[in-house]
Amino acid sequence: MLCHLSRWLISRAEDGGRPLPRFVERHAGRCPACRDYARFTASLGSRLSQEARPFLAAVPDFSLGPPVGGAGLRPGRVFLRPLPVAASVLVVAAAAVVLFRLVPRPDSISPQDREKALAALKTVTAAPGQFEGAIEGAESTLAGERAILEESILSAVAYLGDRLNIKVVRREPAKRL
Repeated sequence: MLCHLSRWLISRAEDGGRPLPRFVERHAGRCPACRDYARFTASLGSRLSQEARPFLAAVPDFSLGPPVGGAGLRPGRVFLRPLPVAASVLVVAAAAVVLFRLVPRPDSISPQDREKALAALKTVTAAPGQFEGAIEGAESTLAGERAILEESILSAVAYLGDRLNIKVVRREPAKRL
């Protein structure tokens, strides 16, 4: 377990360019496998940079120098190409036009349609006649569940008391939770 953690910290320190934690250095000094892993990770960057040049030189149509006509460009900088940007703007504009054409404006709705919509909304949001009965039934079900839970808890406490040889003396009868 300590070797696994040490190797992870060695890899993390090498990736981030930070020094190893002190306990990892001590562990690597005692553990030959972790010491070899630390040496391997330390040499990995230089080995890969040495192997990259011959590999890339063997690739056809690949230049190891700066790109032609782009010597002043910084790596990692993104330039937007005009055609995809223009296409994206046109797609967003077309979607906005379609959306605004399909959605009716409030002033374009007739008063009869407005009354029908409000009546439909009232019927959907109105509570049914047996709503109070449903709530009372749910409350009685919840009370039954609570009673079952209380009995289960008291039974579990009594069981644990018997198994652990704990004597519980009550001066009063057990209170309801």
